[in-house]
Amino acid sequence: MIQINLLPSEYRSRERLSLKVWATMFAAVVTVCGAGGYFGHVYLDEYKAVEAQRITREDKLRELKPLASHYDKLVAEAKDYRQRETTIQDIATSRALWTKLLDNFIDIVNNEGNTERHSVWFDNLTVAGGRGKTGPSWNLKALSQSNSFTKQANFLDDVRNDPEFFKDFDMINAPGGAVVSESSKEPPEAISFELRLAMKPSNEWAANVDQQKKPQPKKGR
Repeated sequence: MIQINLLPSEYRSRERLSLKVWATMFAAVVTVCGAGGYFGHVYLDEYKAVEAQRITREDKLRELKPLASHYDKLVAEAKDYRQRETTIQDIATSRALWTKLLDNFIDIVNNEGNTERHSVWFDNLTVAGGRGKTGPSWNLKALSQSNSFTKQANFLDDVRNDPEFFKDFDMINAPGGAVVSESSKEPPEAISFELRLAMKPSNEWAANVDQQKKPQPKKGR
């Protein structure tokens, strides 16, 4: 049966929500608030833990920075000392005992005063320093007494065959030159020539080779 309420709206009874609906809404609100509170609690706890770790690590980083800076300085100093050591060793091994070399050369030239085998004198001596795999070179303007190329060859042989002088050389030029004459001299004729000597690279000098064969002391770490 159909019922029609003809009362004005202000006199009509209002419809009320049932208790079940209210209970459901209340449960939903409680659930949402609880979930929000739980999330906030977990989030804040995790945030506090992460923040504490960040602060701890930043403190450790601040402590390590001075140590890292000191370590970098020590590494730079060690590198600098190694470079100095290498430079000093290079200088030491590239030096020749020029006084000893010249003394030995003069002894060969003088030949204990015996001029029958050879008699040579010089105008000048020029020494050019070596570089890399090339050793120093000697150039001498020379005169050999008489026009005998045999005497000149004897002198060159004596230079080449002297074990003390020639041990650090690897080249000497062959006999040659031009015969010059000057009537005021006795004998008036001589052979003008250029004496050229080439030394070995410094790392092949006898003293340096012997030094390389010696056992090197172990360096401390």
